[in-house]
Amino acid sequence: RCSAAVSDSHSLAAALVAPRVAYQGMPGAYSERAALLAYPSGSPTPCEAFEGAFAAVEQWTCDRAVLPIENSLGGSIHRNYDLLLQHRLHIVGEVSLKVHHCLMALPGTKIEELERVASHPQALAQCEGFLDGLGVAGLKREAVYDTAGAAADIAERNLVGSAAIASKHAAEIYGLEILRSGIQ
Repeated sequence: RCSAAVSDSHSLAAALVAPRVAYQGMPGAYSERAALLAYPSGSPTPCEAFEGAFAAVEQWTCDRAVLPIENSLGGSIHRNYDLLLQHRLHIVGEVSLKVHHCLMALPGTKIEELERVASHPQALAQCEGFLDGLGVAGLKREAVYDTAGAAADIAERNLVGSAAIASKHAAEIYGLEILRSGIQ
């Protein structure tokens, strides 16, 4: 579940027409999808960290920010509650997003060839049962800042033997093959 935060000092008229919406992650991130659900006419703006999304609104480079505050499997995302207390932004709405994790890798990769799986810590935790059940000896799990970022890294660096846990949209954007879907 994600909630939108906005500074009271922004021009609501301009923001409502085609708001610039900050989100944490790269294109293909679940937060990008949540931003588009919350603001269908908006222009999603990726930020590397949650702090960057808050700063984008405070510095007026974005009109809104959509950030996760709760995860039905992983619980509350306390970091974003802490950031709300530190910044002069307010929750103005909520959007629920069902997450469908996919295991993806370079085209032609087989599950038994995997040596490493990378994703956001929440996604790794949500898919722990699936990963444990794969039966791949020595499979390393690497926590990174973003699900889509994990997919992009594999594609950009042509990482053979690596997989990402991310959205179907991330697989499409970065040209990865989905090995399994619905793994949460």
